[in-house]
Amino acid sequence: MGAAVTLGGLAEPILGTVPAFAATGESTTEIINYAVTAEQLATTFYYTALQYSGTLPMTNNQSNQPYVRAALDEEYYHVELLTKAGAVSVAGEFPKFYFPVGTFGSDETFVAVLEALETAFIEAYLAGIYQFATDGRNDLAVLAGQIMGIEAEHRVLGRVILNKSVPNNLTLEQAPPSGSTVAKVATALVPFLSKGPKMEGPFAMPTPAQIQAAVSGVRNPSA
Repeated sequence: MGAAVTLGGLAEPILGTVPAFAATGESTTEIINYAVTAEQLATTFYYTALQYSGTLPMTNNQSNQPYVRAALDEEYYHVELLTKAGAVSVAGEFPKFYFPVGTFGSDETFVAVLEALETAFIEAYLAGIYQFATDGRNDLAVLAGQIMGIEAEHRVLGRVILNKSVPNNLTLEQAPPSGSTVAKVATALVPFLSKGPKMEGPFAMPTPAQIQAAVSGVRNPSA
C-alpha cells in the first residue's frame, strides 16, 4: 500500500495514496527520471519551509531548524547524484511544484506531508534497489540504498520536530507492493506538478546559490 496523510482532521486524505516508484519490468531510465523529479520536489519542499518562518515555528527554533536545513542540503545532493547518473526530470528544465493547501501553515501540517512523502520515497527506493539489481546495475542499487537511508532519517526527524513520544516507531520500513510500476509514480507526482483545487503554488525549485545560502554551516561532509 502507498502512504496517505490526513491534515487538519480532514476525513479525506489530502495527498491521497502515493504508490511506489517501480518494481518489475521498468527501465533504469524511467526509474531514475522519476527519482530525480521526486528529489527535486523534496528539495523545493524543504527550501519553501525555510521561507515560512512566520508560520512554521520550527524554522525559528534553534534546535529544529538545522534538521530542515540539512534535509534541504541532502535532497539537493541526491538531485546532483541522480543527474550525474543520467536522470532527466519529468518536471522540465526549470521545475515548479505545488503542495497541498496549508502545508506550510503549521509544524503539524508540514510534518504530516513530510512523513507521507518520505514514507513513499523509502518504499520507492526499496523497489528501485530490486529492479536495479535485477538489471545488473549494482551501482545504482547501492546509490538507491544510500539515499533511502537518508530519507528514513528525514521521516524520523520530522517526528522529532513534533516531539512524538516514539519518533523511531518502525521495526521495518514498508516494502513496496507486488507489481508496482513507474506509471503509478507518474500518477502520484501529477498533483505536485499542476495547480489542483487543493494545491497551492507554484513554488520554483531553488537555485544552487539559494540552496547554498540556506544551508550555510550545515554542508553535508559527503557532498
